[in-house]
Amino acid sequence: MKKSRWMLLAVVALFGVGVLFTEAETLEVVKADCELLEHDGDPWIVPAHKLKNYCGTEGSLPGRRTGTFKTARHDPFGSLNPLFWDKLDTTFECNQAVFSPQNVVEHAAGGFGLKMTAVENGNKPYLSGSIATKDAADGQFTYGRFEIVLKPPKISGVITAFFLYRFDPWQEIDVEFLGRDTTKLLINVFYNPGKPGDLYNYGYRGTPVLIDLGFDASEDFHEYALEWEEDEIRWFVDGKLVHVRSQGRPTPIPHLPMRLYINSWPCCSDQLAGPMDAGSLPVSAEVKSVSISTWYPPPLTRLGRLFNAADWRDDAEWIR
Repeated sequence: MKKSRWMLLAVVALFGVGVLFTEAETLEVVKADCELLEHDGDPWIVPAHKLKNYCGTEGSLPGRRTGTFKTARHDPFGSLNPLFWDKLDTTFECNQAVFSPQNVVEHAAGGFGLKMTAVENGNKPYLSGSIATKDAADGQFTYGRFEIVLKPPKISGVITAFFLYRFDPWQEIDVEFLGRDTTKLLINVFYNPGKPGDLYNYGYRGTPVLIDLGFDASEDFHEYALEWEEDEIRWFVDGKLVHVRSQGRPTPIPHLPMRLYINSWPCCSDQLAGPMDAGSLPVSAEVKSVSISTWYPPPLTRLGRLFNAADWRDDAEWIR
């Protein structure tokens, strides 16, 4: 009798696992020329030359999409919703412009432009545009899929970016275009451990990689996307997977809430963006739409969290 009971329990358990099990979807990376830029040497980043199948002739490891992504917001920008988006009026150290709300130019037919002009503001020689999701609960995201339909300007010295970002500790996931060569896509990750408020803010270069697009992004609109799961980040161009980063290859995956930003700005680094071509101003980065999807992990992953709230970082001696 006891044996029968145990057999019944085993069958029920196996059935439950079968119902909850969701097989990961393997996604192959489109092979493209991939150039490693100068990386941070420490403290959180493994040197890329020590990793096989990271970038270059060996290509990249395939992606493993788990769980599901469900659209939470699709914004064609008939007008910029001030309850969800902020037009920024800030700047930062390497930015040669001040962001001005008036340089975010909304179009009657939908979409908007981030206009850069040679207008002085304080000690900065230029004005430009930037928007970000609100610094509020519904404007901060932990994992998800983020898509933009974008046409960056082709002008030396200018960076156009679509990215997730937070500080204290600094974490960031980038999709960027260098105006000196808009046939390439710059992707980057900045990682620091800790909880919100912890003052870990290393990483002045992160882990940047340039990927050959096979076309000039400045000539037409294309869709760029990133998928961020707890163990992997994937970048897509027009629906095709172009790069994958898995846990520790070469950066731990960011794990804290971040806001979503879109901006275009003149960079102080000639090495990165090229010398500034002020004679080509004004120029504008053009955005058609943005979509944001929530990531729902597989049922077994969610069930496991109920019994084990530990985080791998808690036992990672190298982080301490």
